[in-house]
Amino acid sequence: MKNILIVGIILLFAACSTGEKAAIYWVNSYRVDCVGVGPMKCMLVQKGETPEPGKWTNFYSKIEGFDYEPGFIYKLKVKEEQLENVPADASSIKYILVEVLEKKEDTKLALDGSWEALKINGSVIKLPRSRGAGVLPNLQIHIRDMQISGIDNCNNFTGQITGIGDNTIELGAIAGTQKMCPDMSISKAFNEALLAAKKYELKENNLVFTDETGNELLEFTKATEAIVLLNDIWVAEIVDGETVGDASIAPRLEINSTEMKAMGSDGCNNFTGAITTLTNTELVFGPLAGTRKMCPDMTFADKFNKAIPLVRSYKIANMKLTLLDEKGEVLLVLKKVD
Repeated sequence: MKNILIVGIILLFAACSTGEKAAIYWVNSYRVDCVGVGPMKCMLVQKGETPEPGKWTNFYSKIEGFDYEPGFIYKLKVKEEQLENVPADASSIKYILVEVLEKKEDTKLALDGSWEALKINGSVIKLPRSRGAGVLPNLQIHIRDMQISGIDNCNNFTGQITGIGDNTIELGAIAGTQKMCPDMSISKAFNEALLAAKKYELKENNLVFTDETGNELLEFTKATEAIVLLNDIWVAEIVDGETVGDASIAPRLEINSTEMKAMGSDGCNNFTGAITTLTNTELVFGPLAGTRKMCPDMTFADKFNKAIPLVRSYKIANMKLTLLDEKGEVLLVLKKVD
C-alpha cells in the first residue's frame, strides 16, 4: 500500500512538472484576417465558462486535434502544454484538444446581407411616385465586422454593432450623409426606429426589429445583393446634371463584379479598366484606358470621363444606377439595358 502511494505521488509530481493544464476555450463561428509571422486567418477565442460579447481575441496558434468548421460556435476543453526553448516568433504553449464540449450553429450569421425595408412601426412603406422621392430604406448587416450600412431613403449611413446575441442587438452611433430630400418623413422615421431597436427575430426571409418590450419597429425582407444587381450593362441618362437626349452619344458602362472590371464607351471612345473597391454601397474605379478618337460632339464624353474618377458610392433602384461622389452628390444616372 505504501509503495502504491509513493508511485502515485511520483506520477502526480511528474504530471505537474510538464507544465500541462486544461482550460475551457470558446471558438467563434468565423475567422478574421490577422498577421502573425505573415498574413493569415485567425480563429477568435475566449476562455471561461461563459463567452461574453465583444471579448473575442485573435488566436494565432492551432489546437491540435481540433477540426474547425465555420458557422459554428465551439466550447472546447483544451490542454495547454508549456514548451521550452522555442523560437522567438513561436508560441511557448502547445494547445491540444481534449474534448469538444459543445458545437452550436451560429444563427446570427443569417443576419448577414442586404435587407430591404417593408414596414416602419407596423406601417407599410409607400413611396410617392415623384422625382426625388428616394429609394426604399436598405440595411446592410456585416456580422463579421460588427458593422451596418445602407440608405435611409435619402442619406447613406454607416454604424457599429456594439453587441449581439441570439435575439438581441445593440447599435452604436450612426453616421450619415447630410442631404435634404423633398420628403424626409420616411428617412426620419426609419432612423428613429433603427436607433430604438433592441431585439430581432428572423422569419424565413424576413427580419423584424423590435424595442425592449417587443413593439415592432422595422420589418425587412431579404434583398438581392446590390453587388449582384450591379453586374450588368448601363446606359447614361444624366451626366453631371444634364440629360442625354441623343442615344447615339450616350455613355455606356458595363460592370463585371466577378472580375472587378469595367468597360464600355464614353459616347465616343471605348474604354476598359479595373474596379478597385466594390461593396454593396461603395464603388471606386481605377484608371480607365481607352481609344483616342475625336468625335463631332465630345460634351458628354468629356463630362463622363471627369465624373468616373470621382465615383465613391452607388444606388440601384427601379432599373437605374446612380453613381455618387464622396459627399453623396449625384454624378451619373444610368439605365439598365438588355
